[in-house]
Amino acid sequence: MTKKLHSFLPALVFLVFLFGMAIALFAGPVRDYSENEKRHLAGRPEVTAQKLLDGKTQEELESFTSDQVPGRDLFVGIDAYWTLATGRNAAEDIYHAKDGYLINAPKPFDEGIFTANLTRFDEFTRTLGVPGDLVMVPSTGYLMEDVLPAGHGTYDDDLLYEKAAGLLRTTRLIDVRQTLKDGVQQGQVCYRTDHHLTSFGNYLLYRAYQAAQGLSVPDESAYAVTSYDGFYGTTWSGSGYWLTKPDHVETWDRGQPVTVTLSDAGQEDATYDSLFFPSHLDALDKYPVFLDGNHALVTIRNESATGGSLLVVRDSYAHCLATFLAGDYQTIYLVDFRYYRDTLSQFVAEHPVDRVLYLYGVDNLVSDTNSAWLK
Repeated sequence: MTKKLHSFLPALVFLVFLFGMAIALFAGPVRDYSENEKRHLAGRPEVTAQKLLDGKTQEELESFTSDQVPGRDLFVGIDAYWTLATGRNAAEDIYHAKDGYLINAPKPFDEGIFTANLTRFDEFTRTLGVPGDLVMVPSTGYLMEDVLPAGHGTYDDDLLYEKAAGLLRTTRLIDVRQTLKDGVQQGQVCYRTDHHLTSFGNYLLYRAYQAAQGLSVPDESAYAVTSYDGFYGTTWSGSGYWLTKPDHVETWDRGQPVTVTLSDAGQEDATYDSLFFPSHLDALDKYPVFLDGNHALVTIRNESATGGSLLVVRDSYAHCLATFLAGDYQTIYLVDFRYYRDTLSQFVAEHPVDRVLYLYGVDNLVSDTNSAWLK
């Protein structure tokens, strides 16, 4: 009898475990947002006759079960480290690299999207009739090749720069590759847990952009640098490598009087007297400390600056860079086409600019189609 009980014990324990997990899943609280993964989670499925017939209820149930399973963060982490331990690191979407770096694997190169984006930029520059520049921020994997795992995929940054040089007719391409690669030997250019450049990396980017205009920039000593620990970026959030040590984020403040106006559709404009938003320093992802993160239109004014007005058509890579540019331009307009839906040419007709800068990470230029709103 005892032997029979022992033979059934593993199955019994497993059934009890499944039953307990099911009770916890359906009777427990439903989380709306995962702080670790920085995304909203699927809620309870809505059961209707039509959805049952269409199969949508089953799909929603699968998403709900996956997102709301008790101990989800633990299981995601176990899966990530098991993948690493079994030698599949170089086959994943995020590499666990040397020196604590988590790095996005190369994205598929969609030449059609890339060509369309640059063609739209070039045509808009021609239409505006003002000088225009394109700055393509290289990927972390391209800049930090020495820390990548063996067998990693190939990054297409050099090929993209070559193609960009052949596509652009009116817009000037500013090549920042070597500047940033040299900077890796001088300090931390890329975050370890995020895909953006650090403040030091953005200072190098700023210096390269201004040099292309024939302008100098203040020395590093001109900035009051404040460092904040505990930064976990979006790469960390998608990796499951929860034991990775956090980054630190730095604000470089030149101490000039500025006003920052944030504009979003359906909301009243909000104006602040700082480039930095310290409320975000309490979160795991501290990158929105720069200009409060993503907004459709950000207007920065600095009456003490000697430069004119600059239009920046950009993605999130410009958040930190703009805090450096703000010291040199009286007015900067930052437009993000993930959220901006007005006619930009009409905006510029009402708010004339002296030049335009297109600032994007190379990964976004091969995947983001929102430049279709550029008109």
